[in-house]
Amino acid sequence: MKPGPLRSGLALLAALTMVPGWFTEAPGSPRARVRERRFLERAARAFLRAVDMRGAPPAGPGTLYVANHMSWLDIPVLASRLDARFVAKAEVGGWPLIGLLARRAGTLFVKRERRQEAGAQADAIAERLRRGDSLILFPEGTTSDGTAVLPFRTSLFAAAAAAICVQPLAICYRRPDGTALDGADLAAFAWVDDEPLPPNAARAARAGLRAEILLQPPIPVDPAESRKSLADRCRAAVVDAYAAMRAAPNRSE
Repeated sequence: MKPGPLRSGLALLAALTMVPGWFTEAPGSPRARVRERRFLERAARAFLRAVDMRGAPPAGPGTLYVANHMSWLDIPVLASRLDARFVAKAEVGGWPLIGLLARRAGTLFVKRERRQEAGAQADAIAERLRRGDSLILFPEGTTSDGTAVLPFRTSLFAAAAAAICVQPLAICYRRPDGTALDGADLAAFAWVDDEPLPPNAARAARAGLRAEILLQPPIPVDPAESRKSLADRCRAAVVDAYAAMRAAPNRSE
């Protein structure tokens, strides 16, 4: 069946049949994590031809991963390849079905608009890192149009002191021929300006894209470093990785 909303819808329904088995396992248990990642990989592949990851190896438990963000697909893409939980805006917890799945997957919800709570939210992230959970943070604070990496918000970087390291990464989406999205194709794919999910998902389904993750080397944590300095270093690494992927030659397989 050719790429399109019908194929993606059927594939997503098939992925959802895996959810009851996932929910029968104890939350956070190794068996639950295996079932969760299998489901998320199937969900990602419902809309994508492939998900590839390269670069430095994942640093392991207690890592704070820092990524660019342009699509709702970033979440199943990263979750299918990294053993990590997400830091997400609080509204996600209230979304039908998605909120339920996110809570079950151990997502940590934060209220980004409440700056007075930033300290408490950073403390909650730090506690999860100290417990050995790896977390994925989108420090742009919103989705971008994919033409550039937005400035990083620095408040939650206060939690980095509790991580074994911070590992920047970038996500890039490619056409079926392996070339990186740009121009009108990128504008059609990026999920911005409060666009409803269904039309964006339909366009992604028709495009038959590939997702690529490039992991940069881990950045050691220095308690003496300011959160702004760390955020700037992480953003530079993400920008470099994203630019390298967009400039790379055809990567079709």
